[in-house]
Amino acid sequence: MMPTPDSPEVAVRPILLTSLMTVLATLLTASCGINYRDVPKTPSAALKKAPSSGVAGQFEAAARRHPGKSGFAALGGNREAFTSRVALADFARETLDVQYYIWTADTIGLTLADHLIQAADRGVRVRFLLDDVNFKKRDSTTAKIAAHPNIEVRIFNPHRYRNLRTTEFLANFGRLNKRMHNKIMVMDNSVAIIGGRNIADEYFGLGESFNNRDLDIAAAGPIVRDISATFDEFWNSAGAIPIEGFVREVPDMNDFREQLAVLRGNIRPERYPFPLKQDVDDLRGRIDDIADKMVWAKGEVLHDSFESMRGNDPDGKMNIQLHSEIAAAKRSVKIEAAYFILRDSGVETTRQLTERGVKVRTLTNALAGNDVVAAQAGHTKRRPQVLRAGMEVYELRPDAPAMLSQVAPYATSSRSALHTKSLVIDSEKTFIGSFNLDPRSADINSEIGLLVHSKAFAKQVEDFLDEGVRPENAYRVTLDDKGKTLWTAEVDGETKTWTHDPETSFGRRFMNGLMTLLPIEDQL
Repeated sequence: MMPTPDSPEVAVRPILLTSLMTVLATLLTASCGINYRDVPKTPSAALKKAPSSGVAGQFEAAARRHPGKSGFAALGGNREAFTSRVALADFARETLDVQYYIWTADTIGLTLADHLIQAADRGVRVRFLLDDVNFKKRDSTTAKIAAHPNIEVRIFNPHRYRNLRTTEFLANFGRLNKRMHNKIMVMDNSVAIIGGRNIADEYFGLGESFNNRDLDIAAAGPIVRDISATFDEFWNSAGAIPIEGFVREVPDMNDFREQLAVLRGNIRPERYPFPLKQDVDDLRGRIDDIADKMVWAKGEVLHDSFESMRGNDPDGKMNIQLHSEIAAAKRSVKIEAAYFILRDSGVETTRQLTERGVKVRTLTNALAGNDVVAAQAGHTKRRPQVLRAGMEVYELRPDAPAMLSQVAPYATSSRSALHTKSLVIDSEKTFIGSFNLDPRSADINSEIGLLVHSKAFAKQVEDFLDEGVRPENAYRVTLDDKGKTLWTAEVDGETKTWTHDPETSFGRRFMNGLMTLLPIEDQL
């Protein structure tokens, strides 16, 4: 029997919750000596006018040859995705703005940070805006790097009590559950990279246990100013706190020099599959490759506003516009989404599309590759409904050669996982960004991406998406006549079928099944 509003079971819940919150609040109050300090925060903005020379000048000149349009190039390979970021850092003349959900102090993270520091040494203003989700025990070291006069670091939506993160998260779940999932790098307000990749080894083929298939987009022209405006909104928001507020004493340049030596000493060049000391000609070639690949077309920035995260701007949520674009498809929708959890409205939209003859296809993670079991459980729970609605569903194989061919030599035994967030509508409109097709991206986190209106650019991305669903790279998921889920793929030239999640242990399948029973879908 379900409890009624007046039953003892319902009445005791708020009492227990209130008591728990009181205990947690008391613990936090008692620990006030380790909370972050309020520090002055000077507003700043993106560069008003891009340089007329150098790499920025090159792309600005190209934009003038395509009035009213912006340039777009897909970055699918690990090497091109990383060296493109290094090139932006090395060719910057005046400003670099970087905004990321995760930035790990590993080979990739330390190497890119070093190039950004070198830019600061040349006089470039560097602004780092990082989410606090992965920022544990790094306050002091990061503050020392920020002692450089041309480097500023702000942490988004931070835990106030730095040494009681778990306790504070439970006590202040409503605020701390909302994360900045954006991934942006902008050079001189003239060239930008947006996409799914965080800054960590596993997003560029260096992970020993797993590596992610992912996709970025390089952009130039007027749309970059719109991207920079979103950066400035979050940078100057009440949620962005200067790193100096997290340390008892503000470091000086001596501290910076000591920390820089440690940073460079921790870079392990033997683990790096791309040349560490790229010469100017090599990086110049990377810039020219982007320029040659660029398609000039109409585009728009889809993003969540800072106020929408606080519940004050319902029109500032990007998922509404993205859903309407998908719902209006006439011929096809091709999706690649790491965490794919359609709710009732999404399943119904799929049904309506397929009934109109629109082909809808999705590639997402398999249980064997997904690094977030809870998200996989959400997909598992909804998968039969999605299949019955007429969608073609594929799941990336952990041994996908499309991914393993791009990893470092020492990582060839790693498993392949999916982290892409992209879709193509009617071979004419393309979205690439940070937005997963799941409730968390739709309702909780902030997200950003680009919607490009171009058949030529759609062709670039469709080639990437089509590669992912080839039989050697993905399982085709279907339902048999009795509604049981089947997985089919090509193995050693022969077609093989599984009746449970392939390449998984009983324990992993049991945990996945258990999590499908939990009422947590709105958090996934």
